[in-house]
Amino acid sequence: MAEEKTEQIVYDPNDPRAPMASAPMVYNDDGSVAWGDMWDSYCMLALDGGPPHRGTMLYAPSAIADPTDPRYDDVVFEIQRGIQAVSGLSAEAAEPGWIAMETGHAGFAHWLVTAIEEENVEARRDGTKVLLPCGQDFTIKGEIKNVITAVAKTTHYYGEHVPPEVKQASTTQAKMEDTMNKFKGIFGRFSRK
Repeated sequence: MAEEKTEQIVYDPNDPRAPMASAPMVYNDDGSVAWGDMWDSYCMLALDGGPPHRGTMLYAPSAIADPTDPRYDDVVFEIQRGIQAVSGLSAEAAEPGWIAMETGHAGFAHWLVTAIEEENVEARRDGTKVLLPCGQDFTIKGEIKNVITAVAKTTHYYGEHVPPEVKQASTTQAKMEDTMNKFKGIFGRFSRK
């Protein structure tokens, strides 16, 4: 097997494109993470889009995700709790390696996928759901926080700063994408006969 090479990226902290600094962890009295109190202001977190949250892309560990591992359930629970606290949205376990966040609107989901990926967190859309990475080896101060921070930044920015015409364009794009996928499915069935 070939040795995998990784590129070490060094960022200048004065470069506006450098990943954002990590917020300190904040805990509730019971020891759980206080996701909703982590940042002084979501506006500061989302200011002008801000720099990406991560320096490298966080991918879903689909090939190695093990939903039977008890740690997997813990990670799903914590990401669900964090998403609810920072956005008011609900989430549930999806296929291995993914958690599905329900947005209630295909245009919102379409916009979020692009914005979350700009934060260097992999995301996919399935109708009105945004699929986000989830794995049993994710840690509170690492990948779990990365996913929740990306959701906090992007959902706040969409709700408070994205103009209505951009939201409408995103809805139109999502409808076109869904229509194209339906045609691909229909024509794919005919081409296999």
